[in-house]
Amino acid sequence: MKFNNKCVKSMCMFLVLCITGLFAASCMQESAYSELLTDEYPELYRHVFDRNADSLLGYTEHPDSYIRDQAWRALVSTPVKNMNDFITKAQYANSDLGWMALSAHELTDEQLTRLHSLWNRRASMRNGISMVLGQQGNQESLDLLTQNFDEIIGPDSDYEYSSALAMGRLMMNYKIPESSRRSILRYAAVLEDVDLYRAYFYGLFRGEQVIEDEQIRKNIWEAYEWVESPYIRQYALRISFKSDAEWTFERLPLDDVSEMNVQLAVELANQISNVGWSEKLEEAYSLLLNHSNPVVNEVALNRLAGHAEKPSTFDEVVVAKIIENEDKEASVRLSGIMALSNVEDYLDITESLSGDQEYLLIKKLNIYQKALEADSYIAKLQEYAGSANRMEALFAAQALSGWWGSIDKAQQTSSRKENVREIALGFLERGDRSITYVIASLLESSDLILDEDFSRIEDLLTNYQLPEDIEVYQSMAGFLYERFQSEAQPLIDSLAAKGNPALNSTLASQGWDVPDTEAEPPVFRRPNWERLAALDYEPVWVLETQEGIIKIAMDVLSAPATISGIDSLTRAGAYDSIAFHRVVPNFVIQGGDVETGDGFGGPDYVVPTESSGKEYYRGMVGIASAGTDTEGSQYFVMHDWAPHLNGRYTIIGEVVEGMEVVDRIMVGDKVLKAYWQNGD
Repeated sequence: MKFNNKCVKSMCMFLVLCITGLFAASCMQESAYSELLTDEYPELYRHVFDRNADSLLGYTEHPDSYIRDQAWRALVSTPVKNMNDFITKAQYANSDLGWMALSAHELTDEQLTRLHSLWNRRASMRNGISMVLGQQGNQESLDLLTQNFDEIIGPDSDYEYSSALAMGRLMMNYKIPESSRRSILRYAAVLEDVDLYRAYFYGLFRGEQVIEDEQIRKNIWEAYEWVESPYIRQYALRISFKSDAEWTFERLPLDDVSEMNVQLAVELANQISNVGWSEKLEEAYSLLLNHSNPVVNEVALNRLAGHAEKPSTFDEVVVAKIIENEDKEASVRLSGIMALSNVEDYLDITESLSGDQEYLLIKKLNIYQKALEADSYIAKLQEYAGSANRMEALFAAQALSGWWGSIDKAQQTSSRKENVREIALGFLERGDRSITYVIASLLESSDLILDEDFSRIEDLLTNYQLPEDIEVYQSMAGFLYERFQSEAQPLIDSLAAKGNPALNSTLASQGWDVPDTEAEPPVFRRPNWERLAALDYEPVWVLETQEGIIKIAMDVLSAPATISGIDSLTRAGAYDSIAFHRVVPNFVIQGGDVETGDGFGGPDYVVPTESSGKEYYRGMVGIASAGTDTEGSQYFVMHDWAPHLNGRYTIIGEVVEGMEVVDRIMVGDKVLKAYWQNGD
């Protein structure tokens, strides 16, 4: 194709105008971004810190859309006194964030009926109302959605996803006519849209229900066989195995197992543990052990260790593929030893593999549990219980708690019980919140503690403080209720009087009579607004880990208080050399405990919950908490979609590079260095 000179000149002018316009827009965006953070946000956050719903509702009518949106986000975690007025506000705003904020608050049946009426009368509101019904709905909500299923999937519908997810959630708790259920599932079973498929099947995937209809089960399994998406296949796999494990495994092809997508392979490793041992199952486990991802290997080994029908002859496969394979991670090789029928011959290699890696100590102790008789194992735990290294003591406490509750009562002789009691009380006397939390479960599930021990325990608990030690009080209160209810009532009353909402909610759920008290307002860390404005729009936070680099684009405008704290800790080097202390395959990896490194610590401040309108899809990065407005430094990265987290936790950003690294992270892997990509 040829262009004349006039055309070329016109095209060049057009390009110049486009580039100039884009540059101007970029400058305006940078200027507006800085102005928002230094001029508008500080005033808004005065009301966020006060959790003042009336003031925040006023900001939902602010002329700037960013301020309106952030006000709605703040209302997710802010108590609202007049829910009828709140519904009216959400109705007139008719924004996704407004409905999301409403969905976080408990509604009465009368208020739900009002929303049902609106759903019927206002098609433009159905997307948002369905979001609310999915979180707060009742039997009538499910009836409404199923009765209007044809409209929901109609050509003019823009609310199918939110309605599908609402139905998926509600079907876990409420009844649906079998004919309606059959129609919905048959329709959903042939969908190739990942989001819609998972939304419709969310209840079956996450809940306890199974598919009894043989035709629907076949339809779901066909999706595994012909759909390319590993995420649809993951759903089809779990639902099929839950419904009929043997039927599903018989049809399962094994040709691609060793090369499977990580999430699908983890799901398979979890599900095949439910079928009887066979040559095919042996082949499936062998292929999973060949998988290049260590998390897949670990899940397969953990499930293999618990398989009641595993023959001892399969140990040779584990030894060859895992234990003697120096290309495998030390943690995986230790899991291989744990999966053996007989571990006595592998204690030397256990010592070598665990070395001085403290996060591997729990596996080492579990291996010794299998190798030693009870008295020798108690002596081994006693050795670590008195260690000056608190992490060694913590893992010894975990091992003791898990082991003592699992052995036969006949093995819990009086002498052993006395030894374990002294070890447990010794753990408590360390005054370590993490260790106390772990030991609380042992105390609650056993009869180790004597009447005379109460005053000793009470004295130890007075050394802890709220809010930083809330987990200690939450865990010990359950034990005290079961063992020392009357004696502990004054202590519980004094704790409840402090008005900590998260603690009082736990106390009430445990059975304690908790009086209504006005909560003490938390003292939040104040953001450095000027510093935030100096960061790039969506600055990239880099985590240089032992497995590779993870890059996270941060959403400053959604979570400024949280990200300001992260920025301060990052510049201080607080995240450097901090391990990922928690890995739940196909859910999250969690790290950032800059205080204790075990998940029970954090910085010397708290920030408010800054709920996001985004969904918890794979790659989203959130902030861990012990309840509303208790957030600090700990972050988690999603392996997989988890809509039950939506609106409940702060989202700080999304992984833009390095998800393959996230998939390889195991407990104990460290962030070597954290920094901003632009060098700030």
